Amino acid sequence: MDKLFFHKIAGQRAQYMQYSKAQAMERTKLGVDADRRDFFYYLLNAKDSETGKGFSMDELWGESNLLIIAGSDTTSTAMAGTFFYLAHNATALHKLIREIRDTFAHVEEIVMGAKLSGCSFLRACIDETMRMTPPVAGALPREVLTGGLDIDGHHIPAGVDVGVPIYAIHHNADYFPQPFDYVPERWLADAAANPLHSRLADAQSAYNPFSIGPRGCIGKGLAYVELTVTIARVLYLYDLRLAPGTRLGAGSSDLEVGRTRATEYQIQDVFASKKDGPVLQFRAKG
Repeated sequence: MDKLFFHKIAGQRAQYMQYSKAQAMERTKLGVDADRRDFFYYLLNAKDSETGKGFSMDELWGESNLLIIAGSDTTSTAMAGTFFYLAHNATALHKLIREIRDTFAHVEEIVMGAKLSGCSFLRACIDETMRMTPPVAGALPREVLTGGLDIDGHHIPAGVDVGVPIYAIHHNADYFPQPFDYVPERWLADAAANPLHSRLADAQSAYNPFSIGPRGCIGKGLAYVELTVTIARVLYLYDLRLAPGTRLGAGSSDLEVGRTRATEYQIQDVFASKKDGPVLQFRAKG
C-alpha cells in the first residue's frame, strides 16, 4: 500500500536500503583489520556463546541500517537545536564564541584533544540542548519481567512494556529547575558560574539523552566528537544570527498545546526526530 499511496517515500526508502546494504557489504569485504577498530570490527568478531556462530549477512545489513540512521539523524537534530538555542540566547552565544576564540589561535587547531575538551561552556551548551530537545524524545520501552513490577504505587504485570519519555524526564522540575529555560550554566562544575550548582548532581542523575546502562547508545562518544568539533569550528569562523523575519523551528501560539513556547525548538517524535529550521545567517568574523 505504501508503494501505491506514498510512492515517493517508498522509493526513497528503497534507495536508502540499497545504500546501506552496499555499505555493509563493502565493509565486510575488508574483513577484520586490527588497525581499523570501528563498530563493524566488533560486529564481525562477535560470536554466539552457545553456537559459536557470528552474524549473518542479513543481520550485518540490519546493523548497518541502524548505525547509519542513528549516527546521522540524531546528531543533526542536536546540532540544529544547539544553533537554534544559541541564536535565541545572545548571552550564551557571545559567551561561547569568546570561549572558543580565546582558546584557539587557528581553526585547524580545533580537533579532539585537551583544548577542546576543556571548553566546558561548549559542552554545557550541547548538553542543555539535548536536555531541552532530546533527539530521541520518546519513551525507550522495557518489558516487565516475570513477577511484575511496582511503579509509583501501581502494579504492572509481566509482559507489559513500560517507559518514560526522555523529554518528560528532562523537563521534570525536581531535577531541572527552570525546565523550559535554556540555562547552559546548570552543567558547569564551577559553583561561581553555575546559579543552579546545588542541583547539579540531581541534573546529572536524570540526564539521559543517549539512554543509560548496557543498552545505552554505542555512538555517544562519536556524537560528542562530531558536535564539539563542528560547532566550535563554525563559531570560530563565523558570527551568526537568526534570519530576520523567520521563526522556523520555534514554538508558536498557533500550534497545539505543548508547542506554544517561542523559545523552544520543535521536533516531531518518529523514534528519532523530524525538524525544520532554524534559518540562520552567517558572516565571517571581523
